[in-house]
Amino acid sequence: MKNILISRQLKRAGLLSLLIVLPGIEMLYGGETPSMEEMWAIIQNQQVEIERLRDLVESGEAAIVEARKEVAETKAEVLFTQEQVEATVVAVEEMTETGSGSGNGWWDRTSVGGYGELHWNYFEDAGDAVDFHRFVLFVNHEFNDWIRFFSELEVEHSISGDGQPGEVELEQAFIRMDWKKNFSTDAGLFLMPIGITNETHEPNTFYGVERNNIEARIIPSTWWEAGIKGNWRFDNGFSVDAGITSGLDIDSSGVIRSGRQKVAKAANEAPGYVGRVKYTGVPGLELGLSAYYQDDMAQSDPADIQGLLTSGHVDYRNGGFRLRALYARWDLDGTDSTESESQSGYYLEPSYRWELDEHFGEIGVYFRYSDYQYFSGSLKDNTVYEIGINYWPIEYVVFKADLQDISDSDQWKSKGDKALNLGMGYQF
Repeated sequence: MKNILISRQLKRAGLLSLLIVLPGIEMLYGGETPSMEEMWAIIQNQQVEIERLRDLVESGEAAIVEARKEVAETKAEVLFTQEQVEATVVAVEEMTETGSGSGNGWWDRTSVGGYGELHWNYFEDAGDAVDFHRFVLFVNHEFNDWIRFFSELEVEHSISGDGQPGEVELEQAFIRMDWKKNFSTDAGLFLMPIGITNETHEPNTFYGVERNNIEARIIPSTWWEAGIKGNWRFDNGFSVDAGITSGLDIDSSGVIRSGRQKVAKAANEAPGYVGRVKYTGVPGLELGLSAYYQDDMAQSDPADIQGLLTSGHVDYRNGGFRLRALYARWDLDGTDSTESESQSGYYLEPSYRWELDEHFGEIGVYFRYSDYQYFSGSLKDNTVYEIGINYWPIEYVVFKADLQDISDSDQWKSKGDKALNLGMGYQF
């Protein structure tokens, strides 16, 4: 119906235009009125023009209808896509919050790292040795934004097994839960919060090829236990760590280091209690006090030995200068020998580090003075002087050399007066 109306309107418009132009037509024919044949030809031509105009109108309307249809379809597709995107975002947020899912993307929340160190040891009156001392892998995972897992697996001395010098050890495997901004808990197998190097002992973080003797003989580093520990961090620079853990199992002689059970089917008759207070409120300064107490370090067989370890340290940096100092002491009650009741030691370590250039990295020199007494069959008195150099081509790779005067050390008495140590290490 609409098309018929349009056709009629076009025809009327054509007749009207014919009437308007009729005088012009008369002039075209010399002022005479055209014949019927000429008029019919004019009308036929006009009709053709009307049909052409109608076709244009109809095709324009069809194009408009098609365009409107396409717009409607596009809007529907956009709305559908938006709904899919919103659903995907919600699903991803839920997976992130709960740590669940079908396994896709777990690698984004899992990290792998590690460290290792190779040592060459040369003694004046003993055989020289080379040892890949440690090869360590870290595997950590974030379940969500407040629950994380940490682990450390170590191979010592390159190879383990029957008759081999090495061991495979699980040094860390614990869950950390961040309950609040300033409070978290660790549950599982973790390093004891005592001293400086027990928790942070990657080779690029300390001077000297071998770890210092105070944190090896007095604090039996590396020392880990199983238990639960709370960690408090305060805005004024103080932090507190306190936990209850599995304990040492020493014999009645009072040898400390051999009492580490390493959480391997460990006797658990008497737990240990550990605590530390640390202050880092001044830039470049760290002060720490720690304590460990165990009511029965012999685990009730064969003796009842009470033990208390106390330790304090200073770690100060100012530009390239650094000073580390640490004191640690065991007080035992119930051992067979009075010599083993008090075992203690300290060290002082000033150092200076500077940059060679941006490409070749940094170099550092240090001096360490150690004085310590520990019991192993008898009380061993030791004074060791040590100088050395570290070279870091990059922050996480280090080459080391040190020279020790061990002439006044019962621990090293059979090896001569001097020892030279070379080493390399890495962390990633």
